[in-house]
Amino acid sequence: MSGLSSHRTVLHPPCLAGVEAVSLFSTRAFPRHAHDQFGLGVVRVGGHASWSACGPVEAGPGDVIAVSPEEMHDGAPVGPGREWEMLYVDPATVARFVEPEAARREIGFAAVQNPGLAARTDAALSALRSQDARAAEDALTDLLSLVLAPASTADTARLRGAPSPATRRVQERIADQPDAPPSLDEVAMLMGMGRTGALRRFRRETGATPHAYAMQVRLRLARRALASGEPPAEVAAGFGFADQAHLTRAFARQFGLPPGRWRKGLITPGAKIVQDGDSSTAP
Repeated sequence: MSGLSSHRTVLHPPCLAGVEAVSLFSTRAFPRHAHDQFGLGVVRVGGHASWSACGPVEAGPGDVIAVSPEEMHDGAPVGPGREWEMLYVDPATVARFVEPEAARREIGFAAVQNPGLAARTDAALSALRSQDARAAEDALTDLLSLVLAPASTADTARLRGAPSPATRRVQERIADQPDAPPSLDEVAMLMGMGRTGALRRFRRETGATPHAYAMQVRLRLARRALASGEPPAEVAAGFGFADQAHLTRAFARQFGLPPGRWRKGLITPGAKIVQDGDSSTAP
């Protein structure tokens, strides 16, 4: 693919509850965002640079990339573009496949060059693409058991650290009223410090400004609502988006597909959803 800005997303048909597989090619840079799920993938072509809780990292062909639930991260191409594949697993599914405690841990890396781990990730992706549910469950259990092993036996996992009480107050306020994010003045009041200090501390502890963090919460809640069958227009109104078009732009920017096409991939048996080019204005 070529051009100043190219993007292609393929959402593969699901074969296991709580698991998604996506193939992507993009020349775009993605802003800081977070997912509800654990994510593991392999870079196929090109280079990928990102910021995460592990700091700035770069990944090249064959490298494994990863993200934990609610972990802020971004992504940009190194060079003209990159191609990669990802699998996303809900924490509840991790708890079922591995153990409940594993769903409370974090994957301890953002990018790593490890042929053995890449082979395990490839095995899970291949099974998901071919819709072999039994093979996919076996491969995912093997993979997740490795990357979410207790810290005492592996250096690739750690228990999630809690933010400070001041930051937690703002997070709770956003969770209570996701459709009405707090102003910076309210954030400062909740954190008991000046506006600049509050902004810096919140960003340092969460990886995002309060406004960006609130947007991520709203998008993840909107994603759940869409998955449960709520119409996009009602979801947009319910979570404080200006209109359905605003939801579509924000959703596509984060997830690579507009809400309607993403939901179609969930509810249509065997559907393989492909989105080429600009997805920000599609229904």
